Amino acid sequence: MGENISIICGGNHAAKHDRYIAKYLETGVTKIMGKKREVPARKKDGTEFPVELGIKEIKTEDGVVFSAFIKDLTQQKEQERQIRLRECITQAAVDSSFDPMIQIDDHGVIVSVNKAAVALFGWSREEFIGSNISMICGDGHGAHHGAYMARYLETGQKRIIGRKRPTKARRKDGKEFDVELGVQEVHDEATGRRYFCGYIRDMTTHKMQQKKMMRHESSIKEEFFGPGSGGKKTPLSISPSSSDVGNGDA
Repeated sequence: MGENISIICGGNHAAKHDRYIAKYLETGVTKIMGKKREVPARKKDGTEFPVELGIKEIKTEDGVVFSAFIKDLTQQKEQERQIRLRECITQAAVDSSFDPMIQIDDHGVIVSVNKAAVALFGWSREEFIGSNISMICGDGHGAHHGAYMARYLETGQKRIIGRKRPTKARRKDGKEFDVELGVQEVHDEATGRRYFCGYIRDMTTHKMQQKKMMRHESSIKEEFFGPGSGGKKTPLSISPSSSDVGNGDA
């Protein structure tokens, strides 16, 4: 009691606190009055810690007094730090995957992508986050993806969840290409939300190799069986020699 409030002000606020009060009393301009804000506070041992500060002005017969409401945010900040750390570890693990991975919520909104997805599709991570997954859907599926999602959430009937299937994807430049898509559903127990992780494999090189192999097989068949044979063996035509004609031993 009797001490200046600056003794508990953290950061550089202690030296400026009296000026804050004088300026408010002179101008009446409210900056923190009636609001909550996060500021550093200082304990007796000099240790600073985060607090949420709310200030109310109270007018009395003897003048104006200010009442401060303080909430220690130390535990909350530590929990937030732990969450950020886990998110960083998770993102690092996801980014280490060579295959592209995209996570969406139950509205089809992209919430997470890895570096491989950024490299494959051409959009930045910032462009991906918050956008709808339909932006990368090829072969006309983009316009119908919302309906696919709504039908699954309503009926629970799995058509692609837990499976792999070939489909078309679309890059930022609009070009479509062949991919293999695998989708897994993830439940967030803390929020009750449902998320979906799509694992994507670019099949462009695989398709090119298949076509090259088919052309190679076709050329071998033509070499052995002739052009346009389709690989079917044609019967050989054998002409009898003149020495065999009219043989008296027949």
